[in-house]
Amino acid sequence: MRKYLTQMLDEINTDPSKIDSYKDDFLMKVIAAHAFLEDYKMILPEGEPPFKPAAEPMGMTPTNLFNECKRFYVFCRKDLTPTKRESLFISLLEGIHPEEAKVLIALKDQKLGKLYPKITHKLVGQAGIIPYEDSKPKKQKQPVASS
Repeated sequence: MRKYLTQMLDEINTDPSKIDSYKDDFLMKVIAAHAFLEDYKMILPEGEPPFKPAAEPMGMTPTNLFNECKRFYVFCRKDLTPTKRESLFISLLEGIHPEEAKVLIALKDQKLGKLYPKITHKLVGQAGIIPYEDSKPKKQKQPVASS
């Protein structure tokens, strides 16, 4: 049985070496991209929007982030009106479990590290889930003097 996103993130946050078991996971790639890459930042207002959290237990909600992650691109589209983007986002929040809603709000604001401090851009980048360049300056080769 597939783990829920919150279970995966809790597991990685508890033991960062577990990230290697998720490096080919589609959901983890989408989540990491939206959490850490500027090109995937959702065009929505910062903070928690007003929404009615789903009352159902995990697994019984109308949908979940695994099913909905394919549509995250909608929240990055510039051709939609802000009202349309925001109403679609609120509808999504109301259809998923409240724990997943917290993760989605953190993704929207690119603040996943506040919920899961050990999950960083460096960690997911070095695992090969998203592009990552180490910020250390690379040593340049010294030119060989010709005589």
